[in-house]
Amino acid sequence: MDDRASQGRKGHSNQSREEQAVESSWSELNSIAVQKMTRRKLLMLASVGAAGAAVSLYGATSSMAGAGTGQSTVNSSVYGAGACDPETGNDFVKTTIESLRASSVPCSDVLYYVTNPGQEGFFYYDPGDTLSADNTGLILVSSSGARYKRIVENDRYSVKWFGAKGDGVTDDLDIIQAAIDVVFALGGGIVFFPKGTYIVSPLLQTRRIVPKNNVHLLGEGPNSVIKVKNDAGDYWTIIGNFQTWPKVKNVSIRGLRFDQNPSGNTTCNIDHRRTDYYWTQYCIGLFDYENIVIEDCTFDPICGWNTVVLNNASSTGAVVRNCSFNFVHARGFDGYDNSAVYVNGKSHIVSNNRFYAAPGEKAMGAIETHTGKSVVSGNVSDGYVTGVHIQSSETSGENGDMSVTGNTFTNAVHAIQFWPYKQYSLKNVTVSGNTISLANAQKQRDMMVGIGAFPGYLPPDHTGMFENITITGNTITCEEEFTKRSNLLEGFCYGIGFVRDTNVKNVIISNNVIKNAPIAAIHIGNTSKVGTMSNLRITDNIIVNAGHYPAGNEAYKAAILLRSTVVGAVVSGNTINETYDTSLGLYAIRMNAADGTFTEVEVKDNLITSKQGGLWLDLHSTVRTDEAEKYMKFTAKTFDDPLMEAGTTYQPGTIVLVNGGAITAGATQVGYRILNGGTFGTLTGVTATGTVGTYKVTVNDSSKLKVGQWIQFASGSQVRRINRIAGNELRVNAPLAATVTASGVSYLPPVYEPFGRIGKLPAQADTTGLTVDQLETEVNALKQALRNFGIIQP
Repeated sequence: MDDRASQGRKGHSNQSREEQAVESSWSELNSIAVQKMTRRKLLMLASVGAAGAAVSLYGATSSMAGAGTGQSTVNSSVYGAGACDPETGNDFVKTTIESLRASSVPCSDVLYYVTNPGQEGFFYYDPGDTLSADNTGLILVSSSGARYKRIVENDRYSVKWFGAKGDGVTDDLDIIQAAIDVVFALGGGIVFFPKGTYIVSPLLQTRRIVPKNNVHLLGEGPNSVIKVKNDAGDYWTIIGNFQTWPKVKNVSIRGLRFDQNPSGNTTCNIDHRRTDYYWTQYCIGLFDYENIVIEDCTFDPICGWNTVVLNNASSTGAVVRNCSFNFVHARGFDGYDNSAVYVNGKSHIVSNNRFYAAPGEKAMGAIETHTGKSVVSGNVSDGYVTGVHIQSSETSGENGDMSVTGNTFTNAVHAIQFWPYKQYSLKNVTVSGNTISLANAQKQRDMMVGIGAFPGYLPPDHTGMFENITITGNTITCEEEFTKRSNLLEGFCYGIGFVRDTNVKNVIISNNVIKNAPIAAIHIGNTSKVGTMSNLRITDNIIVNAGHYPAGNEAYKAAILLRSTVVGAVVSGNTINETYDTSLGLYAIRMNAADGTFTEVEVKDNLITSKQGGLWLDLHSTVRTDEAEKYMKFTAKTFDDPLMEAGTTYQPGTIVLVNGGAITAGATQVGYRILNGGTFGTLTGVTATGTVGTYKVTVNDSSKLKVGQWIQFASGSQVRRINRIAGNELRVNAPLAATVTASGVSYLPPVYEPFGRIGKLPAQADTTGLTVDQLETEVNALKQALRNFGIIQP
């Protein structure tokens, strides 16, 4: 650089605005190159910007060799007299990579502009370097041993500089790897993928793109494609490492599209029954990582066991954000397991991604989050069986701390499922504000869960409990399913629930909407009665049309079903409604003695409605419920009043207080205690038919009957309570002991006893001096009074 340039650098006071702009704009270029350029050269580049300099230089810069001539080679005229003279010679030379490699007379004061398509850019000769190897992208070595070095802006290195074609035909895997290795050796930077289709050929465990610390991969969006070549066969991953390889740190992958080419890879064999594990076909797979970001990428089509797998319970810092996934089932085992995003580690985020699978493609899992802390939010999945799989790990400890919020999962079957890993409990999980649509009827799977514990088989050592779980503000809509099918496991289908053989502790299920749950809407507990369900709060949920499926075991047909050993539970403020003209549901809330034991359990303030009748409350006697509803009733007529309304029903244990009618002091009873439930009145014109051993009875006319009434069949004098009315079909509380054939039906009145008398008895006259007959009359009057007050037997 001349003395004027050096003098100008001493301070900005002697510089023009243009000169100051040069200083600022050119500061991003390689400092060595700057030292070798004249101020005139710098001013010119600054006027157009380094990135756009080539456009200007191609026809507008008279000092550039070959300008306007179409020539692209370094020739003898360039190196004639004064060619390297900064005042009179050529400052810029238009050339090619091949020409530079063939050149024999380098010039240290010339910028060389390479014009090879995709590899365009400025190089300078570095006379002080005699050792660097030619890597095509950044360093070119001539036949004379000269080292030409590319000027790089913004730490962004194009794979095409290194020779990648991106033409959809050439295998670019090795060149992509070379670019990553070069940038890694420089201490890091961005490997850039211009628009194009970059064919890669991963193979088993031997070929893949290996990421390096601090090296980021960046594309231009969906048009920057990394595509697996035709008939690549089986492979471990496109980008990634193995479990035993060193940790990969501080890497981002952005703006790329991955195409696994399942239709063109006819030689692959994805099969989880294999033992070699080199068939998994990941797109990105890391097994020891720190600070990994995958963002704004498109994975379409994908087909592997996992698409993005970041799997190490001790690793930390993973983000998968704003990506899209489209799954297509590949060749291999039919229905092989697969998950699009599998993250196991501490402190990870999976947010605002989109997952899609067309019908029939058998996409299993959209997202898996293991260990925690983790946030899964704002994702949209359509067609995947599972939206989010939430699992503990050996390092979860006391702070799993996972939140799943604001996601939308449609055409799912196990939308949000919980899974404890071995003895490690799943703790501190919040699931809120999600919108879920289940395609249970369409997909015909044998189990179903909106939100809750995975209902299927787990190994015997998976005994971890569920603790500190909050499920609030979610909307779950199931497909209506009116046709019975043979493969449905009725005890493992629910909108929200925990049915594993383990403990469940500190669970809040509130303010959710659950519509059309075929079996149970909310189900906690298990058939084996293993574990304790403690500290449950099920409040303010809206449940519509639960239990409409024609189940073989109707014990599961409930809006809310609690089982096993339940200690400390509140079920309150829930709105339970059935809208069908003919009742299909059965229990609103079931806590039956056959299902378990219930301690400190309270059911209150729930609103239960249906059109024809149904949604019966089946509660263990130890369950505390609304006093006015269960333990106390009122009647305006005494039980011996002939005008008492027929069909009035009372259940056992109820206290009925008389609050109307005339009062006879000392004679009118205060009320009645119901010993055996029953229904008052005369029932005529109703006949019934039913088969021994079943719970169902068909009547000729159900218009006179109501849910909860006690009836008696003439055949066998069988007494039953009506639990549901569906058209003219009754569901009764116990199976028939004998077949009923066109048998007459009557109400069975309750067994009760009166208690208390209203008013004071008049004083007895003085009996002094009375005859024996008079004394006998007074004693009889006293005995009658004692009878009236229930002190002695009638």
